Amino acid sequence: MKETHLATRIGVTLAFALLYAAFLAETGVLVQEFGASGLALRLAALDSQNFIFFPVAGLLALVAFWKPTVLLVDAMVRGRLMYGRPVLAASLVGCAAAAWAIAGAFQSSDARSFYEIRPDALVADAGAPATQGAPHRAAITEILSRMKILSGIDKGLGEYQAQCDREWLQYSTAADVEKLCFPAGERLPVRDCCTAKAAFRAHVNALAAKAPSRTATVHNVILPVKVFFLLLLLGLGVLLVQYRKGLERVYRRNLSGVSFGLALGGAVMLIWPLMNAAYLETMSLLTGSGSASAYTVVAPLVALGFGAWTLLLVFFHLRSYPSQIEYAAKVGGFIAAAVGVFRYDEITNYLARTLGVGGGLVAIIVFAVGVCALILSILMGVDPTDIKLDEDAEDVVKTVMESAGGD
Repeated sequence: MKETHLATRIGVTLAFALLYAAFLAETGVLVQEFGASGLALRLAALDSQNFIFFPVAGLLALVAFWKPTVLLVDAMVRGRLMYGRPVLAASLVGCAAAAWAIAGAFQSSDARSFYEIRPDALVADAGAPATQGAPHRAAITEILSRMKILSGIDKGLGEYQAQCDREWLQYSTAADVEKLCFPAGERLPVRDCCTAKAAFRAHVNALAAKAPSRTATVHNVILPVKVFFLLLLLGLGVLLVQYRKGLERVYRRNLSGVSFGLALGGAVMLIWPLMNAAYLETMSLLTGSGSASAYTVVAPLVALGFGAWTLLLVFFHLRSYPSQIEYAAKVGGFIAAAVGVFRYDEITNYLARTLGVGGGLVAIIVFAVGVCALILSILMGVDPTDIKLDEDAEDVVKTVMESAGGD
């Protein structure tokens, strides 16, 4: 790193520190505001893709990307890469503009979250009795407790999912099947439950407008920062792969120690779209939003996009192996086998049960400890290429990989 300019190292460090401070600030405000009511952990788990992922996994991503970012920015600013300066400027401006636009689209959604309501209003919500035109509405705190318990039973919350599309309700015979309706707190035909979900969504929106929380205000400020962070990482991954040969020419050995951290950071970031999908599935049980075909198409595509980005970083790391193609094929077979075993809906149900609405303090601690171990491995300079296996161990690994690839 001595070949890079001190100003570049300081600038990247300050930028990353500000990003992480924003992540901590939002979760800190949530804990401070909802801690006395006992709802902080419940709401953090429900919106874990916001309040748990970024303070925990975000730190790993920043640590993993710090050194390669310094190398990349230094080479681009100092003109050592072709079109480096204009590409860097255009990338930063593009990420900032896209982050602002995407955050604005998210904030214009017609479905508010529970953390956007003041804790006293959440605790005071006692539900509403059934009327001739509307079913019973359960209390919000009761709904959260029920979802936490049922998420860990049998198939989790997935077995309570149902569509609320108008055409599906009109023509599907399953619209009359009775299921547990979380907003009502009782079993209802799917058709009636969709009505209850729409009424519950309007009730939550009204509470958020009448009694907005401080966390909601902070979230609206931090949201563009988080979107910028995600877009920044995606852009960095693409630029590192694009300028790999140029960076190797400029920095030589300094680049060899960053690839493993990039692969780890990319793999952990892949959890975010899955946690987001788990959150949307959970909210669809309450408000009906997200259960339409738009969600079922967009959410897997977001996960697929992050998956492709992660593979770019993994192959960037695999270039350091002597038998790169063979090793990449084995890893690809293992990933394909894993995807075949763990289906998309099963992954989201598992995340909803562990790090989502069904999660608790123990699951969060385990997740944090695992991430801290990965951070230490990056800081200590652990590199799998330094691990030497004896012949017996190599035979075992080869047999496992070939079996995974053939299943």
